[in-house]
Amino acid sequence: MNRIISFIYFVISIFLFFYILYKSEIVFQGSNREYYLNYFILSFVFLFISILNFKLSKKLNILVNISIFFIVVSFYMFEYYLKINSNQNSVLDNRRQDYKLLYGKKWDERSQYQVYRDLLHDNPNVVPSYYPSELNLKSNKIFSLAGVSNSLTIFCNENGYFSISKSDRYGFNNPDEEWDADEIDYVFVGDSFTHGHCVNRPHDIPSVIRGIETNKVLNLGYGRNGPLTEYAVLREYLPKSTKKIIFMYYGGNDLQNLNEELANNILLKYLNNENFSQNLKTIQSDIDHEKRKNIIARSKGDKFKFIKLRQTRAVIEQIISFKKNINQNDKITYNFKKLEQILFLTKKLSIKNNSKLFFVYLHADRYFNINQSPSEDALYFQKVKSIVKKLNINFIDVHQELFEQYSDPKSLFPFGEFGHYSEKGYKKVADIIYSLTKD
Repeated sequence: MNRIISFIYFVISIFLFFYILYKSEIVFQGSNREYYLNYFILSFVFLFISILNFKLSKKLNILVNISIFFIVVSFYMFEYYLKINSNQNSVLDNRRQDYKLLYGKKWDERSQYQVYRDLLHDNPNVVPSYYPSELNLKSNKIFSLAGVSNSLTIFCNENGYFSISKSDRYGFNNPDEEWDADEIDYVFVGDSFTHGHCVNRPHDIPSVIRGIETNKVLNLGYGRNGPLTEYAVLREYLPKSTKKIIFMYYGGNDLQNLNEELANNILLKYLNNENFSQNLKTIQSDIDHEKRKNIIARSKGDKFKFIKLRQTRAVIEQIISFKKNINQNDKITYNFKKLEQILFLTKKLSIKNNSKLFFVYLHADRYFNINQSPSEDALYFQKVKSIVKKLNINFIDVHQELFEQYSDPKSLFPFGEFGHYSEKGYKKVADIIYSLTKD
């Protein structure tokens, strides 16, 4: 029986290896090798154990098999616990109740990919959000800076519904005709807060300003973008006839995002060579094709997310990430120096483009004590502010200008809970930015 079990382990490990190889090299054509590296390691571990089992004594063989069984069962029990805990999360339960009470509607319980598969029946031009990432295009590695173009794009649900908007010709959150304007009043760059996550257009910040006195506004923000990616976005997409550039900085995670960006060889080229360009505008169709192919593969994988232990792996990744960030003072100092370099180059670009540059500091974590302690939040804020002031860039502190006036700042977030801004919150922030930047 033990030999049979060992043979089963061997067959499973061989199957696992070739399945991962198929996904990595055929489905994704080598573009996600870093992602699949851990899977390759896991398959080799299984293969090693299965071969070792044939060599072990009967007692050791039984011990190894029992240990593997209990380890696997323990992982799936933990995954089930996370699934149940997630579904019964008190914060989400409160949001569901508030949503039903306020709007008389049921909270959309589907996942993003479930919504995608449902809408796909009636609209083949629908996609889930695809964050900027490295792609392999005809054996040439590029770093995309936005989503899939000209597509109905599904984002997130923090307000009871999934935010869905049609992307423009380059994959950003704009009416496509905005690119045809002879002169642009505002160009925004930033992350998900700039993009307008979890609300529909026209409730995002740039759209609100677009509706004031018919301003021409381009929203070049996208989720998970950090300062270096945002500078790269300006290098690739900034129209020459732009009056104002609004550089949005989110204090909650932009420094962490920058840390990851500085490890990317393609993004570093923007920092080290002012003439570098990927010419992304000219290869948008190739970018779309590659992303759509990946989306289809991910959609199939989403159906088996419990088997893949997605929530358990997320917890493990958070623990590893936390340990890596301990005692990283030297790294933080280095990142601030690079942030100063990025902002210096951004200002240089704005001057060359005859555009007026504004730096907007967004807070969110400080109202919920998430990610950073109050002392860290204050320290990082003062450090960023000093860099911006040193470079003589117009500085806007949204906390001072808006949230400080509220006895309950949480009221500008969905149901008073941590997340992106509510529709009301986005409008208030947009009004403040416009009042401080208009001619």
